[in-house]
Amino acid sequence: MALTQENYRNSLRAYIKDEQEKNRLLEFQRENTDDDLDLYLNMALGFLNGIPPLIGNYSWGDFPIPSLLLHQATIECLISNGICNARNELTYNNGGITVKIPDGDKYLKHIQNLIRMTDLELSSYKTIKVALNINAGFGGSHSPYAWLHGRAQTLQPNSILNG
Repeated sequence: MALTQENYRNSLRAYIKDEQEKNRLLEFQRENTDDDLDLYLNMALGFLNGIPPLIGNYSWGDFPIPSLLLHQATIECLISNGICNARNELTYNNGGITVKIPDGDKYLKHIQNLIRMTDLELSSYKTIKVALNINAGFGGSHSPYAWLHGRAQTLQPNSILNG
């Protein structure tokens, strides 16, 4: 079964546990809309397709390491949510009790763990792309010198001397 963007969106939502019933501090609302998750997935796919060697673009259905795509989208998601939390951060102190809402750095540890995990997956992904690039090179790579006389023939080294 080929995966679709909707499959990836549902998997991403399940992976980051962004369900209404689990978000008590968000008044039982989802932190990310479907459009947000689609944005993160598209950013991840675009980033991963841009990694050399450029052998073409993968789509949702043929991406070779689905977990890498999910992990990269999760990194994009946590960075975006962390930016929002940092923008709305407030530290309140009353009588020695300090409250920080929301915490702009709360996703930092998770981002660092995901980056370490995706580094291993990226290494495998690059190896796959290099192998595909090498396999695509078999069958011949013709020299531009074959067209010197306006025709595709093997050059005769002594043709200049023979007049």
